Formats: sequence, C-alpha cells, structure tokens
Amino acid sequence: MEPLQVWSLNGERFIGNTPGEIPSTVTWLKGLSDPDAVVPDVLCLQDFRASMVEYLSPLPYFSFVPMTLQSFWGRRESLGICIASRWPIDEIEIHHTWGDGVVRDLEGVGEDNERTKPLDVSDALILKTQNRIAIAGSVHRPGDEKPLRVATHHGFWVRDGIPTANQMDSTISVCRFLAEQGQRYGGLLYAADYNPDKEGNVVRTYQQFGGVDCLPLEIQTTLATHHPAYRFGIRSDCMMVWPDSEGQYHYAVEDVHLDPTPGSDHDMLCGRVSRLAAPLENTFGHLTTTCR
Repeated sequence: MEPLQVWSLNGERFIGNTPGEIPSTVTWLKGLSDPDAVVPDVLCLQDFRASMVEYLSPLPYFSFVPMTLQSFWGRRESLGICIASRWPIDEIEIHHTWGDGVVRDLEGVGEDNERTKPLDVSDALILKTQNRIAIAGSVHRPGDEKPLRVATHHGFWVRDGIPTANQMDSTISVCRFLAEQGQRYGGLLYAADYNPDKEGNVVRTYQQFGGVDCLPLEIQTTLATHHPAYRFGIRSDCMMVWPDSEGQYHYAVEDVHLDPTPGSDHDMLCGRVSRLAAPLENTFGHLTTTCR
C-alpha cells in the first residue's frame, strides 16, 4: 500500500472577525480546487460549517455530521465535523459521546463567535445545546487491497484545561467507540482535535484503551501562535493508531508535521499513512515503528 496523505484541521469555524471578512481558512479551502493545488487523500475537519461543503469538490466523498446550529452574523447553520476524501467512503458510523443527538440552536456564544459572559453561564448553556460526536468510515483507494479505516472527533473542551467528570465521560465514550472500530475493522487511524486536559487524564485514557499517538515529541503544541492557549504548550490535535481485536497495529504513520498554511488557530496536522506488511504488538507501551 502506497502511503495515503491524511490531514486534520480544526478550522476555527471558518468564520471571519467581521461579517464581510473572508477568513484565511476559507481562502485556503477554496484554494484546494486550484489546478496545481496539493490535495490530500483524506481531510478530517473539526469546527466545520455546513456551507463550506461546496468547497470540497476536490474531495467529493464526504460525511458531515452536525454538533449544533450556530448563528454567524445573523445566519444560523450547522456546525460539526467532517471526513472528506478523494476516494469513495463507505461503512460510515457515527457515535455521540456527549448529548442526546438532537441538533439544537447553540446558546452561550455570540454572533462574533465568542462566548458570552458570565463565562460559567455560557459554558453551561453550551453543554446543553452542543453534542460531541465521532465519525468513522472506510476509504477505498483504487488498487489498495484493503481500505483505510479512519475516524475523527472534536473532543470535549474544558475551561483552563481543568478536567471535569463530564469531559472524562465523553472521553471514555469515544475511546470505547474507537477501540471497537479498530477491533471490527482490523485497525484504525484517528485524526482529531481531542482537547486533552492539562493533567493528562484524557491522554492516559486514550492510551489505556489502546490509542498510540504518532505526533512527534518535538512538536510541543499544535496550536497556532495567535491561539490564546499557545503559551501553555497544548498538544490538542492527534494522529493515533488503534489495534485490531488481537491487539495488533496495522498502520504506519510517517512524516507527521504541522502546516500553518490554513491560518486557523490550530495548525493543520499532516501525515502519510500506510499499511504495515506485518502487524505489530504494542509490547513496550509505545510503537516507534508505526510512528516514523
């Protein structure tokens, strides 16, 4: 299997600071349709608005799932996550990690995409009106013996990185889903903004369920320099591999790096994913062979 290019981006809702501003994220997304543009095989998107789907023509196979209905400068539309691909996707599965699955009008956030005050009230309103979800699907590139099973998610956000019981419930739910996907489909690649807490509880939970993050240690943060939390060194985005039902890992992830080109408050996470000739076990708690 030749490597597949997989990119993951939290697009900061693809919204400008004023009603008339076209943000750099939208300019970048439109640019994927340029004749000489480099286009990945798979693009995982978080904080993605439904109206942006029209710019996915270079990636015509996609699944978009809304988390909420947010108002942007007087226009309310679906906001959610998306897996888009150059190649056909099937066996799509959706899992709710927080909320009841009903898509509601988002409360607690203003027209300018900023949380309203007081912040504790805003946080509570968002919890009531925004779901957290994960998507998984099988990408079938012509000529490949087996499809790539890939998932994305926008993790449970907490203020100041302080873990909460709600965050951990959502984290355990998504980890169970990802582990089950890997077991059923012979391994899984997970590219997401998973919002880890500052105490490491979220990271440890992922590891306990079998997730191995291939983000190089030299990358201290995946946040852009203009993100308010950049100075804290948060590795909010991940590219993880998950094992099959026998605890073996089937994917190698190479050249994992950040690309600031889209201009979001998260840098885009990029990597090349290929299937290992022989699966590996995570005998020593880490898989350097799959993360090269």
